[in-house]
Amino acid sequence: MLRWTMVVALLCVPLAVSAQAGADEENAGMAAPAPADAAVQAQDSEVPPDDDAEVDTADPEHSGRIGDEQVLAQEELGEEIVRSSTDPYEDPSKTYYFLGLGYWQSFTPSFIINLFAEESVSTNNPAFALQFTYRKDGFDIITSAWWQSFYAEGPFRANGDLPPETEIIKSTLSVLFIGADFLWSTAFNDVFSIQYGLGIGLGYVFGDINRHEAYPNTDPSRAPVYNGFSRCSAPGADNPAFCDSSSVPDGEEGGHYDVNARNWANGGSTPLVWFRLAPQLGVRIKPIKQLMFRINGGFDILSGFFVGASINVGVGGS
Repeated sequence: MLRWTMVVALLCVPLAVSAQAGADEENAGMAAPAPADAAVQAQDSEVPPDDDAEVDTADPEHSGRIGDEQVLAQEELGEEIVRSSTDPYEDPSKTYYFLGLGYWQSFTPSFIINLFAEESVSTNNPAFALQFTYRKDGFDIITSAWWQSFYAEGPFRANGDLPPETEIIKSTLSVLFIGADFLWSTAFNDVFSIQYGLGIGLGYVFGDINRHEAYPNTDPSRAPVYNGFSRCSAPGADNPAFCDSSSVPDGEEGGHYDVNARNWANGGSTPLVWFRLAPQLGVRIKPIKQLMFRINGGFDILSGFFVGASINVGVGGS
C-alpha cells in the first residue's frame, strides 16, 4: 500500500509541476503583450492633445493661421507687382531711352553786354533742338543738336571808345551746336521730379555782323531810332560829328557804312565757333511710360539766360 502511494505521489509531482509551468506561461503571456499590441497600447496611453492649449500666434511659422503661411510664402518667393503698359514707374536698375524735340528762348540783357561795352542792345532769340536722352537711376544724359539765333540790332560802342564812335550793328549770326546736358533728379513720385545739372556745347557760327555809323536822334520821324541812335543816312550827313565823311573797310580807322565785320580767320572780331556752358534747373513730368516732358531754365555763361521745354517719346530701354 505504501508502495502504491509512493508511485502515485511520484506521478502527481511532475504533473503538478507541468501544470504550474503552463499556468505561469499563460500568466506571462497575459502580462507581456506582443510588440504590435504594445505599440497600440502605447498610442492609447498617450495623453490626447488639449484643444484649449494656448498657441503661439506671434511666431508665423507655428501660428497655424493661413494668413501667416501666405506671408511666409510671399517672403520666400517674392511678391510680383503687375503694372499697366502706361505706368510711368521706372526701375532704378534699368536703362530708358527717349527721343525728343526741344525749344528754348535765350535772353541777353544789355547790362550783361555792358560789362564789356559802353553801349549795347539786349537780345531775345529762339533755339530749336533734336534730343536723345539716356536715363538710369534718376540720372539723364541728354545729347542734342540744335540751331540757335544770335540776332541783334542796335547801337554799340566798345569800352574806351568815344560817343562819336557809336555804330548801329545788325547781327544775323546763327550757331549750329552739338552738346550734352547732365542732369540729376530728385523725385516727388513716379510722375514729377526736380532736375538740376550742367549743359555744355560747341557750335559753328555762320552769318554776319553789319556795322553802320550812328548819330544821336530822338525824332522817330527822321529815321528809325535804336535806344536814342539812328543810322547815318550818308557819310558826313545828319550829324557830321558822328557821321564820318568817308567809308572805310572793317578794321580801319574811320567811318563804317554797311560794312560786314571780319571773322577770326581774317583777323576780325566775328567768331567762327561758339561755346555753351549752362548751369540749369528744371522740372521733369512723366504722365505715362511712353511720354515725358521737361521744363527748364538757367544761365548760359556765354549767351545769357534761357527758359525752355521739350517733349520726349520713349523709344525703349534695357
